[in-house]
Amino acid sequence: MRRPARALIISGALLLLLLIVGRAGAAFYTEVLWFGELGQTDVLWARLRTLISARLVTTAIGAIVVWVNLWRVARHLGPVHLRRRYGNLEIAEQVPRRYVTLGIIGAAVFAGWWLSELLFPAASASDLRAWRNAVPWGVTDPVFERDVGFYIFALPIYIRALDFLLLVSLWSLLLTTVGYVLVGAVRLRDNRLEIDETPRLHFAALGAGIVILLGARFWLGRYGVLLQGTGFAGAVGYTDLHARLPAQRVLAALSIGVALSILYGAWRRLWWPPLAAVGLLAAASVALGYAYPSIVQQLQVEPNQLARESPYIRWNLEFTRRGYDLENVQYRTFRYTAGPPPVRDRLDAALEGVPLWDVELLRTQVTQTQALRSYYHFPSVRLDRYGPPGREEPVAIAVREFTREGLPMASRTWRTLHLNATQVRGVGAIVTPVTRKTAGGDPILWLSEIEPVQLSPAAPRSLDLVQPSVFFGQSTADYIIVGSDAQETNALLEFEAGIPLTSFLRTFAFAWRFGDRNLLFSGELNDQSRLLFRRLITERLTALAPFLLWDRDPLPVIVNGRIVWLVDGYSASAMFPLSRADRLGDAGPIRYVRNSVKATVDAVTGEVALFALLEDEPLLAAYRGAFPGLIRPLADLPAPLRAHLRFPGTFARLQGQILQDYHVREPAMFFSGEDAWEVPAEGGGPGSPTGLRPVELVAPVPGSATSEFWLSMPFLARERQNMTAVLFVKHGANGYGESVIIEFSREDRVPGPTQVRALVEQDPTISRELSLWRTGGSTVDLGRIRVLPLDSSVLYIQPLFLSASQGSIPQLWRVLVSDGTSVFMAETLAAAIDALTGGAPRPRRDPVEIPTTADPGGWANEALQLLQDAERRLRDGDFAGFGEALDRLRAVLRRATSGQPPT
Repeated sequence: MRRPARALIISGALLLLLLIVGRAGAAFYTEVLWFGELGQTDVLWARLRTLISARLVTTAIGAIVVWVNLWRVARHLGPVHLRRRYGNLEIAEQVPRRYVTLGIIGAAVFAGWWLSELLFPAASASDLRAWRNAVPWGVTDPVFERDVGFYIFALPIYIRALDFLLLVSLWSLLLTTVGYVLVGAVRLRDNRLEIDETPRLHFAALGAGIVILLGARFWLGRYGVLLQGTGFAGAVGYTDLHARLPAQRVLAALSIGVALSILYGAWRRLWWPPLAAVGLLAAASVALGYAYPSIVQQLQVEPNQLARESPYIRWNLEFTRRGYDLENVQYRTFRYTAGPPPVRDRLDAALEGVPLWDVELLRTQVTQTQALRSYYHFPSVRLDRYGPPGREEPVAIAVREFTREGLPMASRTWRTLHLNATQVRGVGAIVTPVTRKTAGGDPILWLSEIEPVQLSPAAPRSLDLVQPSVFFGQSTADYIIVGSDAQETNALLEFEAGIPLTSFLRTFAFAWRFGDRNLLFSGELNDQSRLLFRRLITERLTALAPFLLWDRDPLPVIVNGRIVWLVDGYSASAMFPLSRADRLGDAGPIRYVRNSVKATVDAVTGEVALFALLEDEPLLAAYRGAFPGLIRPLADLPAPLRAHLRFPGTFARLQGQILQDYHVREPAMFFSGEDAWEVPAEGGGPGSPTGLRPVELVAPVPGSATSEFWLSMPFLARERQNMTAVLFVKHGANGYGESVIIEFSREDRVPGPTQVRALVEQDPTISRELSLWRTGGSTVDLGRIRVLPLDSSVLYIQPLFLSASQGSIPQLWRVLVSDGTSVFMAETLAAAIDALTGGAPRPRRDPVEIPTTADPGGWANEALQLLQDAERRLRDGDFAGFGEALDRLRAVLRRATSGQPPT
């Protein structure tokens, strides 16, 4: 090779290496800066130490195995020559032997590193540290009598290590084969395959090693039988333990025999012993792995399935309830008596905290009326309680966040999306009491508007939002820079949040990480500029604690004048034996889950803190040992935030799914399915909410003396409409997560929500009004039914929402109540209860009226001019001017409601 060509190749290789190493270096450097901003660099270094240690060990093992095999090939390699031609003259130059040796070492190290990266990626560091810090679970499986911690912590590591050795062995076999072919020790001559003595023995040793590793995999596969059952309802069954499990043992033993046969055949220069042994192993794998279990299932199990499967169904019931934290659910029997609800005084106390607004329809309402600008939206609405201690009231809270989709395409410039932090942040929130409405059916807003945020005089002072900015939320994906010259003021943030861009190296590293050259060439960055990234809550938490599953529906809490997100973290595993597999949200499959962590994320600064809900949960204990100081005790959670602890609806839905079958205790009942439950379909009309979402309410549960904050979920008898039970899960710091199931007797025939909805549609008066609304250009949405067991009766409450077909702004128009035999509809819950009980109407809290203007023409003209001005500024890309015009329009409308004349 001529010198210029060689130099070009070397330069290209060095450039490629620089690009790979440089990008990885930029990513690592920015990770260090990000963890440093959170004060969690110890977590990063702990992961890095574990990952480097694992990679060094596995790379060394892989490199040694590959090197030994290639070295055996190299011994058959004669002198290597490079031929060069100079005109008609050809010169052969022998390559020094050390170059060949260095090439073999390089190939071995590269193979070991590459295979190590495949089997031990960066995410495995947390698993390895948890394995090293594992604590006893205290529960053993009934088959192998192993502590459950073996399945959770050790078994995945053993399987991964065996898979690594198998890959290394197969890769070595491939490289060895290629090497022997190149040196001519393996050749095809006269359509016959010829193999020299040394390669034959070498291949035999490698083949025997691979078969031995397969045997070890079969041996470990015995434990996998407890994770992948083929018995009744997908659980471990008779066939698994009496056919599949022995098959794994037999195959493991056969593997040893096959390995010995391969070595014997190579030694005696015979082909038939290894070929016969390998064929026997393959046939046995099919026969013992598939045919034999099928025969046992058909001939021994199916003719007498209940008797055969009962012991294993009992295991499945026990371990599934353990896996999904259902062991301590309280069951209370409810004696139902059809008839009127309890006395009115008792009823008033029970209904005081029943929310009437469904969060999906409320989100539509506030998005239409309170987004205020096209680039704001409300990703979700959550229920909480605010107010003086002992007099808290259920409220809905939604945070107003920025969405780039709301900007015109022409306005989605790099400067707008990354430098204009005054625009690309969310601002404020809306808070509305969910037990009330205005006379027109709209929500009463305790907190509303933007800059300045408006707090109603009737609202609790704890809702006063002093710092309304939302830089970290559910839809804030892009990185942004605060404190740049592009902003009107460098005092936008009164805190030291973000990563200071105090050097060219930092700016260059982030530009390389994001692939964004604008960071390098922007002239608007200065020494005060700070970069904020990972602004999505779940992305931020996953980067910090990837070993936990994070709920995608965080709860915003207003505390100390700012918004703080409360996020639920779950300890979860798919390796919990004998438990049913299911999914938690979009994560799965899992067989074990606990709501073990609460995280707080400051919406302004992005500060993150993790707190342990379950101090003695084994999986969390291992991770806390692996990363000391990362997860703090729950006592460290500030008291104002502790008051807002809410049990996650995501986990409650999963528990509800499991309880549909696993509330029974006896295998015969589980097998027959005669007492199986199902969750009723939700909603009653077009556009009405559907799905398995628990309803939140403040009410007394039968057996409890006081009203408390609960998640509730009714159950029906499967394929029937009668209600069989209601699940209640407690919110709040006291008794957090306590579960109570109110069970009804089937003989009582308690009406289910579907039957109550049928009563609504069949009632002559109500159905006539519904028909008039539906044919009059309006959309009727029947909300979720709230089910309240009270004394010996059951009360059903259902809100009715009305919206124009074109406007799509739902209003809480009516409230329906029923005792299961009759149904009444009125404008308010109090009036509907009066009709149901036959009592005289009682004075209730007056709804807030919205005054109207006395001079619509004058106000309309001024408002129209301001609206047109705002639209013009938006088209021109003048977002600051657009906001000013909207603020003037808002001021005009406020004067209109107060009776002042137009300007």
